[in-house]
Amino acid sequence: MTARYQNGFLLSAGLHAAALTAALLLGYAASLERKPPQRILELVAGEGDNFGATVAPALGTPGGVKLDLPKPATPKVQPVIPQPEPAPVEATPVKPEPAKVTTPPAPVTKQGTKAPPTMAQDLRRKLWRAEARGKEAAAKERVAEQARLAKEEQAKARSQVKHIDAEGIAKGVVGGSTENKVGGAGGKALTSSGGTEMEMYFAMLIARVREAWEKPGGVSDSLVAEAEFRVAADGSISGVRLIKRSGSGDFDRAVVEAFSRVTMPKRPDGRGDTHTLEFRGRDK
Repeated sequence: MTARYQNGFLLSAGLHAAALTAALLLGYAASLERKPPQRILELVAGEGDNFGATVAPALGTPGGVKLDLPKPATPKVQPVIPQPEPAPVEATPVKPEPAKVTTPPAPVTKQGTKAPPTMAQDLRRKLWRAEARGKEAAAKERVAEQARLAKEEQAKARSQVKHIDAEGIAKGVVGGSTENKVGGAGGKALTSSGGTEMEMYFAMLIARVREAWEKPGGVSDSLVAEAEFRVAADGSISGVRLIKRSGSGDFDRAVVEAFSRVTMPKRPDGRGDTHTLEFRGRDK
């Protein structure tokens, strides 16, 4: 009886140990299949390899160029002085000859009084007034044109100062910071929360690979391919191969060719290792 109980205990212990071992192996296999969530890191804008920058560089020139431009003079409006009307021509009184008829002579205008203007005099006065109004309108148009040109010159001067007088670098971006005097990382953000040097380095590498990837036309958005590649200490990329094919030869070739168009600076850790990157058709 003792031997039988002992054998049963050993059998039960063995079964429990086998079950525990199987559970541990399944848990380990599941942990290998689950990939850690990819951390999304923002790269700052501006050209360059400055993957560790947390602020984008400002657009301008080192130290800035200070220019004191004189303020354009405001054009003065020349007053239009109307010309005086010409004095009407007075009719010279004519002494009538003695009448040869028996009818009474016509009344004579008294000397020193002004005769009413003739038709010709009235026409000349109207022409003079029309000409004066035309000159006044032309003078106002000239003044308005001078003001418009002066305003354009002021705007042009301000735009030139905005670009010349700013401190920054030639490869910076509008809205960047003068604290960054090195360059950007080719991203789109003005600021970045950052990460470790290696995290930011590989964030820039992935961004450049995806930018260089040209998805072929006419392929499905549901295609997925995964590439394996090695990044050496000097930043060179080699050993690109597909560990998961999409089923489309054009799609797979485009993935491999993307790596050949990417250049990277030296790795901050001075090492080399192998990585994988997934490409999905809908992401392009």
